[in-house]
Amino acid sequence: MDSGTALLVQRRQYTDPNLLSEFEALATTSGHEVVGTFDVVSPPSAKFGIRSGKVEEIGTWIEINKPDFVLFSPQLKSSQIFRLMEAWGVEVRDRTQVILQIFDRHARTQQAKLMVEQARLSYELPFERHQIRMKLQKEHTGDRPVAEQIGAGEDPLNLRIREIRKRISAIESKLKKITEAQSLKRKRRVHRGFLEVTLAGYTNAGKSTLHHAFTESGAEIADKLFTTLSTKARELSIPGRQVVLSDSVGFISDLPRPLLRAFNTTLLELSNASTIVLVVDGSDTPREMMRKLHTCLDTFVDIKVNEIHRIVALNKVDLLSPDEIAARIKLLEKEESTIIPVSGLEGTNLDALLSAIDESLPKIYRYSIEFENNDSTMSVLSWLHENGYVESQDFAGNKVVVQAILNDVAIQKLSKRLPEAHLHRIEQD
Repeated sequence: MDSGTALLVQRRQYTDPNLLSEFEALATTSGHEVVGTFDVVSPPSAKFGIRSGKVEEIGTWIEINKPDFVLFSPQLKSSQIFRLMEAWGVEVRDRTQVILQIFDRHARTQQAKLMVEQARLSYELPFERHQIRMKLQKEHTGDRPVAEQIGAGEDPLNLRIREIRKRISAIESKLKKITEAQSLKRKRRVHRGFLEVTLAGYTNAGKSTLHHAFTESGAEIADKLFTTLSTKARELSIPGRQVVLSDSVGFISDLPRPLLRAFNTTLLELSNASTIVLVVDGSDTPREMMRKLHTCLDTFVDIKVNEIHRIVALNKVDLLSPDEIAARIKLLEKEESTIIPVSGLEGTNLDALLSAIDESLPKIYRYSIEFENNDSTMSVLSWLHENGYVESQDFAGNKVVVQAILNDVAIQKLSKRLPEAHLHRIEQD
């Protein structure tokens, strides 16, 4: 999709929050230069989405200022978009198309690109059907066309619809194979004793910045929406543990269903998490912060991960005063129990967040392990280093004594690997 100057038109009910600033951020991220805005507060209209009088008022503004595009929020029906384009003489894109444009710009992996294409094609189907209806209406004037007449100009557009459906089916097949490969990798991680922690939250809350701060992942970091479009998993360093930290796509209010379905593989990562770190943008106003929090909590309910343990990371505290931080924590505590103020950009208080993550995971224990010093000793030591945290290792004659931190999974595997080993759990203060 091309970018250019854009007029933003938001239509909302009297009781709806004003999300024009968020829509402007979406427009800017998609590459448009915003040259004007209209906030239309009224019930929806069936013909245009907004009332005819407002259509005329906006049309006058367009004649004077000549924007390249009109971007409309929320989503419109295909018939409404075509009517508005006829009335205004300029291309009209709705919120869903703007988000798709952003996704298309930021897709990097094959999986993300396929997901974007699938969502775009699913969204285009109703427009193709509308074009068929419009084409038939223009070709047949007078009485309603009979069945024999309908086929005349319909075939090319019907062919396009069949092509779209065929391509969607092919994409679903490819995504299924990618999902199966990811599932296999996930099973291997679980088999090796890895636990999963996933960063989640509203778009642009700073998840990728936190992920990079913890793992040096090289994830794209920008003050833009939806910079993460596919799950990025890296090992998180916690002594005695094997933890994978994943960065997921950001949530947004009223994300269109086709986009949610297209990104179900990314959302699946949440359902496999032992702990979810819900990243909240502390630089927002308190009211906006809570609106975004509730959007995330509602999404957790929708995708059935609401029972997974959560930690809230109040991010971007480097932009707040101590009193502002305290006030936001007090607000968040009404909804969540564990709130850790951090700054992913400045590295502030990350140790406290890491400790909270560690405490939320299954318990680990310190063991003294004694086994024979023989030809297999080095492979056993290597295994212990890979599956736990070795604090010390001593070679005493024909014995090896190792002190290590291990989880229950590692201990079970070690018991099978070294049935003759002497395992002694060291009680911690």
